[in-house]
Amino acid sequence: MQTIKFDAVVQAKSIPLPEPVTLAMGQAVRVVVMFEDVQAQTPPAHREDAISRLAANPLVKADFVPLSRDEAHER
Repeated sequence: MQTIKFDAVVQAKSIPLPEPVTLAMGQAVRVVVMFEDVQAQTPPAHREDAISRLAANPLVKADFVPLSRDEAHER
């Protein structure tokens, strides 16, 4: 069995073979397709998580006083 390895872009739900490759009609082939997960390509900033929601819509409390630098380091 011969093996070829190439990168391609899916076009119209098919993967074009490189030019030098010739296959006969009805020839049996073994195909392995490896691709990047679409969710893995999504930047983390676009994911909806608790930190992103709080950053976009911070909680507002009238009597809130933030800690000073020294107070924060004491904890």
